[in-house]
Amino acid sequence: MLFWIFSFILATGVYLIVNPLITMFKLKLQFGKAVYCKYLPIFGIIQVYRKSFKITGNVHQWIIDIITKHPDVKFVVANSIHKPVIVLIDSEYYKYIYQNHDLVSKHDQSGIKDFLLQGGLLFTEGSKWQQQRKLLGDHFLFQKLKSRIPMINQVIKEKIIEMPKVEKVFEFICSITGEVVIRSFFGEEAEGWKINGKEAQIELGEIIVQFVKLRVNNFFVYFKQKVLGVKSWQYSTKKEKEVLDRVIKFKQDIKEVIFKRRDKIKQQGHKQEGGDFLDLYLKIFMEQNVYSSDRIETDEIVSQFITLFFAGTDTTGALVANCLLYISENKQYLHELRNEVKNVVGDGDITADNLNQLVLIESFLKEVMRVRPSVVYPIARKAKQNIQIKDLQIQKGTLLLLGNFLANICPLNYDNPLEFNPKRWLQQKPIIQDNGFINIPFAAGPRNCIGQHMAMIEAKIIMAHIVRNYDIVRNSQIPKVLWPSRGAQTFIPENSVHLLKV
Repeated sequence: MLFWIFSFILATGVYLIVNPLITMFKLKLQFGKAVYCKYLPIFGIIQVYRKSFKITGNVHQWIIDIITKHPDVKFVVANSIHKPVIVLIDSEYYKYIYQNHDLVSKHDQSGIKDFLLQGGLLFTEGSKWQQQRKLLGDHFLFQKLKSRIPMINQVIKEKIIEMPKVEKVFEFICSITGEVVIRSFFGEEAEGWKINGKEAQIELGEIIVQFVKLRVNNFFVYFKQKVLGVKSWQYSTKKEKEVLDRVIKFKQDIKEVIFKRRDKIKQQGHKQEGGDFLDLYLKIFMEQNVYSSDRIETDEIVSQFITLFFAGTDTTGALVANCLLYISENKQYLHELRNEVKNVVGDGDITADNLNQLVLIESFLKEVMRVRPSVVYPIARKAKQNIQIKDLQIQKGTLLLLGNFLANICPLNYDNPLEFNPKRWLQQKPIIQDNGFINIPFAAGPRNCIGQHMAMIEAKIIMAHIVRNYDIVRNSQIPKVLWPSRGAQTFIPENSVHLLKV
């Protein structure tokens, strides 16, 4: 009996170690130097990220170094325990995945998908995704978003008045972006919304971070989730239970706001125009056929709000925070941007008419998204079937990371790609060779970011108000900027910048 147990354990161990190596050897034989392999038995890519942060202070520095030293590399192949992970760096390969999203599924085992975002636009597929995209799509067009610009100005001015000095810059920016999402989705009824004594946007951000930290910092949790998937939460650790309790509280509070609005609509009717997203959803919810196969449920509205809340808060917050870091390192940037705002806008609010005239701010945002993107990789994909992309055969079950971030720092695509140079975007041809999938900070294809216009409008307006109202200085207590990872593998500097009211 012991012999068979030992044999089973040995066979399992050999499989865990050998399986990803088979894929690596095959790709290496086929592509040679165009493939770079990064293998760690069992622990795999999660340990690569951990070591990278420990040594360099940047979780992604390991792969940045690969692309810098080996610009002809098309793929980086690693392992996640026993599964191969292929990072697609050549834009001709990841372009195919963006254009044929039905061949892959979005892969997340951290709990973020299952407990927060399952029914939202980010993770739904097929007809349900099409229904959601169609429902929200028109409301994210620039012509519709223009009506929200006065509200965005108002939120920013309210926050600035409260904060003559800002030390936690990312949190400050997220308090702005989160409030904008709240008012866009829930309207004025949810202004100043707090959960567990914190602004709702800050609480959600902390919950997302805790999901990631549990997985990254605790190998027991990581292996448990890898082996059991969502069932692993049936055997939760104390810290996992604490996170789930916060999730339950968060979702309960959202439902209370939804039910409160539903009751108000029953009494007063729907707004005829200018309604928020919740009004839009509840109109369909209250009028739909209860037997319809594509009916909208309350849990879907909750997931949709959390999806828009998370995507519209953290990513735009990271973008602006990263911009402020670069400004703090070169005062000339602050001088130029402040002058542009003074000349274009003056002392008034930013409007739809002068927004597109802020060309220096826009080029600054574009350059930050190139070198320090808000989302480094889109959510990992898992091949639903065998996929053939040109000469690359991808086996069913393989995990894929779409590396457009890496194409954006490749010497084949840009002159001096690691140099921060916002004015490159004022040139006629900033990208050396472009197939339309090199600089895609909001992804591409049918499932590109629905909120990209909203993000750019918001980021421009926030930047304009901040450079006009604050001096932007480095935090002398943090000589080295650290770049840890958050829920969407976001680049965020750790409290490296302070804002001082002018």
